[in-house]
Amino acid sequence: MADPWMLAFGTEVNEGHNSGSVNAANGIGNSVTGEIVSDASQTVVDYGHDFGFEAHEANYGSNSADVYAANGLFNHVGGGIYADADQTVGDVEGFPLFMH
Repeated sequence: MADPWMLAFGTEVNEGHNSGSVNAANGIGNSVTGEIVSDASQTVVDYGHDFGFEAHEANYGSNSADVYAANGLFNHVGGGIYADADQTVGDVEGFPLFMH
């Protein structure tokens, strides 16, 4: 039988919300000489043991990367425009060593 404090951690919910937003060079006559980048990377994960007891585990995640750029008249962007959203949502039993 586990101690009550151990059972308090048996039911696990891991939730994450992440966003990267760029609002650049909108309007009239704007110039950006480089790149415009929105990067949102997120990992929502639980790793570890549940002390041998059945546990309800839920891992949630929402992630977005948005770019609003060069909207309007006579706007110029000299580089690329990128929106990148990477996300890992899951559960790993064992050691953090197994995470990438």
